[in-house]
Amino acid sequence: MNIALALFQAAMLWSLQQAVSAASWPATSPGLLTALFLVFLWVPPVVLMLWKHQRQAVLWKASGSLAIFLALAGYVAFRDFPVPFKPGELADIETARFIFPLLLGWLLLLSLLRARLEGGLWYPAYPVLFRSVWSSLCTLAEALLFTGFFWLLLFLWAALFDILGNPFFKNLFGDARFAYPATTVAFAVATQVIGASERLIAGALEQILGLLKWLLPLAGIIVTAFTLALIPKLPMLIDSGEKILNSAILLALVAVTVLLINAAFRDGATEPDYRPWLKRALRVVPVLLTAVAATALYSLSVRTLELGLTPARYWGLIAAAVAGLFSASYAYAALRSGPWLASIAPINTVLAGILLLTLAVSLTPLGDSLRWSVANQLQRATVATVAESRVGALSFLRFEAGRQGQLALESLAANDSALGRDAKTMLAQNSHKKPEPADPNATPERFDKWRRSLRTLPENASISIKLDIALRAEFMRSATTLDPGGNAEAPIMMFNDFNADGVADALLIGGTRRGEPKIVRDYRVFVAEADGWRLASKGSFSRSN
Repeated sequence: MNIALALFQAAMLWSLQQAVSAASWPATSPGLLTALFLVFLWVPPVVLMLWKHQRQAVLWKASGSLAIFLALAGYVAFRDFPVPFKPGELADIETARFIFPLLLGWLLLLSLLRARLEGGLWYPAYPVLFRSVWSSLCTLAEALLFTGFFWLLLFLWAALFDILGNPFFKNLFGDARFAYPATTVAFAVATQVIGASERLIAGALEQILGLLKWLLPLAGIIVTAFTLALIPKLPMLIDSGEKILNSAILLALVAVTVLLINAAFRDGATEPDYRPWLKRALRVVPVLLTAVAATALYSLSVRTLELGLTPARYWGLIAAAVAGLFSASYAYAALRSGPWLASIAPINTVLAGILLLTLAVSLTPLGDSLRWSVANQLQRATVATVAESRVGALSFLRFEAGRQGQLALESLAANDSALGRDAKTMLAQNSHKKPEPADPNATPERFDKWRRSLRTLPENASISIKLDIALRAEFMRSATTLDPGGNAEAPIMMFNDFNADGVADALLIGGTRRGEPKIVRDYRVFVAEADGWRLASKGSFSRSN
């Protein structure tokens, strides 16, 4: 039955890929396409990994609830994207801001659901939760490793026959109609085999945790030495208000140390076999770790206030807050008398629930990291009194915020103001680096005056915002040529399909007549493309009087 589920998953994913390739339904509905992708990509693995609990209704209710949540989250997040929808053309930030919280939240949900199925309670005993988390991670890692080796053997098979001049297997294995079911079935077989040999997982887990716990004393030395070196620098950090520490490294130190503490604590049934003096010394580590987490949070906050919110800083702030919660809670557990760090058992359960809720909210418009970042940078650009801050905010919207940033920047460019002109200039750029204008005499005011004198043929033709952006960019490079002043004729723009692609292009004729006789004029050809207008050609031409 689990093989049938794997084949059904493969068939649905292949069908969705075909719809994208053919630009047919449901690819004509970006929200629906994303919803279906998320459901068929993430829900079947949950059922496959927990297949031995197939008779429990909780598994199917939880899987159905996950499917509904993913469908709604995907639909709402991508419903306004252009048609036909091509997931491969999404900006990195548009996929990362969704995949990162989804992956982490999926792992947490899988572990909590497994604990519920094995323990019978949504708030299970800590040993059950501990075993569930680590077993889920081990099962997933082994299943992915098995699937990877499965494909490695297939690639070797294809390569062997290919060197003999027989490309049949190379073509077969590269065909999506084979690749999808082969992958999902291999994963399903791996989860079934692993599920039938839990003693092997328990043995492997015992070895892994047994090794990791002996790294905790080294981590404790690092935390202690770093914190002692950090304390003298804290006044300078606070007084200067500048970022002097890399918060990512600080958070990595907190995460690794928390992991090693849990490897030593395990399920809390027995204390680690450290020497008594070492256990007492290690109680200091969570207290010092709190200072490291607080420093990371402060450094990130200063950076965000200075440069605005981005998805990376959004998640950095969340990570720093979670690190602070873990560190402070572990410090409380360390300072209490009794068994070594005994209080971290309920702490881990509560914080896992908080983290899962946070990740779930981040997949909705309420907690969308990109949405919050675009709104923050848009506000920064609007209220900025320093040119550097305004340019930085506009640059983020142009190059780092995907479609949401592009739309926000275009809304600014529609306004006839200094900010609107800056937004138009930013839209015309093709890289993060601000290009130096080719003409030192070009100014926004000069462009506005020249633009008002521009005539169109036919007279009722309108110049779109995106074409206006391309015009502005070219004017800033060639103002003296296009606007020589004196008795120069008014520039004129003619619309016609010059490249015979069925879409009207634009021919700009500007400058002044020159030569003897005066028959030389300057021209610029702009070609309409999906994402705007591109300067395709420029130069001079001769015409009769």
